[in-house]
Amino acid sequence: MQATTPVAFSPVSQNSSSQAKPRVFSKQKKFTYLGITIESTTKLLTNILISACITSALLKLLPHYQSIQEKLQVIESEIEATTERLNNEKENFSRYFDPSQAKTIMQEQSNRVDPNQIPIIWLENNGVKPNSESNSSP
Repeated sequence: MQATTPVAFSPVSQNSSSQAKPRVFSKQKKFTYLGITIESTTKLLTNILISACITSALLKLLPHYQSIQEKLQVIESEIEATTERLNNEKENFSRYFDPSQAKTIMQEQSNRVDPNQIPIIWLENNGVKPNSESNSSP
């Protein structure tokens, strides 16, 4: 069997425990923290620069976008007017090429009146009574 030797503890002085020893970082740890700090700072500055560029580009595009929207509204209103006019022309197309309505259309577009047509003139009633003499026959 093996014999075990008793462990001897060194005496601890009371002065050393009451004073806090400053932590000493090794040079390798300092360089590691410095590298992480530099990397984080570089990333942060790069992101800020990219954000500034994007913001600047958006501010330059905003007036262009608004002018395009205005042009689009003008074009849409012209399309609506043209569509309306097209619908009216489609309605009139069948009427203009209908042989039974040719005479009526010619009268509308010219000042001539059909000789067989008798003009009717409406008079307003001004409270005058018709003469009974002119209506009676002998």
